[in-house]
Amino acid sequence: MSSVSLGRTFATIGTALLASYVFWDAHCPRNTRRRIRQKLPANLDKWRIPGNCVQDEERIWLQLGEVLDQWGFTQWQHRAGSILRAPSTAPQLSSGFGYTPLARTTPIWLGWFEYTNPLCRAVRTREGHDVIIRVIVIGKEGHEHLKILRKLATGPLSLYSENHALPMFAELQFEDIIFGVFPKVGGSVLRAHGYWPRNSVGDIVDMLLQMLEIMKALVFIHSHNVAHRDAFMDNFVVQWQPESLAAKKISISRPRIYLIDFEVSVQFPEDCPIENRVCVGPPLGGSFPSPEMYKRQCPPEVESGKPYDPFKLDVWQLASSLHKFKSKIPAIDETLAAMTDDDPVCRLDAQQALDRLGQIVASMPPESLLFEPEGAFKFNSDTN
Repeated sequence: MSSVSLGRTFATIGTALLASYVFWDAHCPRNTRRRIRQKLPANLDKWRIPGNCVQDEERIWLQLGEVLDQWGFTQWQHRAGSILRAPSTAPQLSSGFGYTPLARTTPIWLGWFEYTNPLCRAVRTREGHDVIIRVIVIGKEGHEHLKILRKLATGPLSLYSENHALPMFAELQFEDIIFGVFPKVGGSVLRAHGYWPRNSVGDIVDMLLQMLEIMKALVFIHSHNVAHRDAFMDNFVVQWQPESLAAKKISISRPRIYLIDFEVSVQFPEDCPIENRVCVGPPLGGSFPSPEMYKRQCPPEVESGKPYDPFKLDVWQLASSLHKFKSKIPAIDETLAAMTDDDPVCRLDAQQALDRLGQIVASMPPESLLFEPEGAFKFNSDTN
């Protein structure tokens, strides 16, 4: 989709949301607001983990149903576990963020959404665009997250091609809760290898080049003194899975990858000396208020209790997510290994990884990468 068309999509979605939001905000009785708010979680932690079962998660969004309806949203239906299914009655329009290749024969996968926690919800606008609503602020929590999103995902910085932060269409406020509205993208990069997509080494290396574009995303946000601190694969989404193994050829068009979830990100002031741009301990913030809540893998420097470079942490997190991926091309696999070096001094930074992987891939014809990576999931020939 061209930048002009995409810009029109942003404008259409944003204008429609704003109109519904302003109307309801002006006409909703105060006692109705209070009644709904009292039923919702008091903080981000309780919204992330509202109970011990899926029903507790569903209850939150059912209680918000009246608000979402008035804002012009149709909620996706709960299917099973953490999977939501697109509504069958509402119209559907492309917003330029999610596609499926012809080799897949049907866009059925675009009608599914698997959430990592109940802070986010898939909905469809009145005009037929699928978007994700994400709880960002509750009371005094989450304001740093919102500040970073406003800087990277809206305004002039969101227009740079090097910036892969997923754009934020709108902010909607209900009482002390601020929601961000984001486009629903095709799917998670986490599914690119070892799951249903029939991606070749070339597809995944292109994602490495898009993970070079991902690395560009990290280079871009790093140049603005923002460290993501949760740069694992499940926080990157892709417009579509290329699946060149199914098509038996390398496509000319390639999907764009976006970076999401800045909840535990940190931003340093422009005048902060480089040696002072450090963190101590695991990445905390928002719905991760204490070390006991943090369950992700950590490199040695994070567990040391000493100050460390959070930008090197981003690189380690990204590469460690790829530990099961083997391209069977030594130079690529060696570069990935260098991105997870236990010694942060020896570990490649984002720009070094970008330069090295870029040189490797540029020296190889695309057709030479049309083969299965090691550990790829095996499909029957009639699987769609």
